[in-house]
Amino acid sequence: MYENLLCLPYFQGMSKDDITAILDKVTFDFVKYGDGEFICHKNENCDKFQILVQGKMNVMTEAPDNSYRLTEDIVAPFAIEPYSMFGYNTGYKRDYKAEGNCTVLALEKKFLFSELIKQNIFSINFLNLISHKAQKTEQMIWADTPESIAARIYKFILLRCEQQHGRKVLSIKMERLASILCETRLNVSKALNEMQNNGIIELHRKEIVIPSLNKLSEYVKE
Repeated sequence: MYENLLCLPYFQGMSKDDITAILDKVTFDFVKYGDGEFICHKNENCDKFQILVQGKMNVMTEAPDNSYRLTEDIVAPFAIEPYSMFGYNTGYKRDYKAEGNCTVLALEKKFLFSELIKQNIFSINFLNLISHKAQKTEQMIWADTPESIAARIYKFILLRCEQQHGRKVLSIKMERLASILCETRLNVSKALNEMQNNGIIELHRKEIVIPSLNKLSEYVKE
């Protein structure tokens, strides 16, 4: 418990005594999920501070027109969309599904306000992390469009990720990807096949598997 919480950036800088004091005042629910069970659904109200503390989950993001989907593999520990508890739209932006057995620690939103926010270290970490996410997204949006198709594919995926590393699966038709990139289908196909030949991605029917987003990042920077 302590080790899992202290691994999260929200609790970094806090001691075990600080964590113990929090656990004495608030009720954390431990919820176990079996393989394939949904932890939370897109658009469902985000009224809890939830942390994957054990196991792995699939995170799925669907395009507004349902023309493509990005699936990510995320391992514990990981906080599930804490930023979605606030603002105009407090619904989850993605679907979260257990891969194998996993455990999620959940804290009601009211306890987040009544207890955790009173901890100066936690509140500073929380605000810094939410601000960093917003600033990082802003920076990526305004960055110059890369010249190479591989780099544009990388940026396209990066802008839609919840976690900017690890395994990703992009389910999309070649024609749709080419249209998004303002390229011909042939040029996109050539770029993807070159990436596959270099061991960066795996191509399947209507599916692009990226075993390591970090490896793709290094490839496009060469």
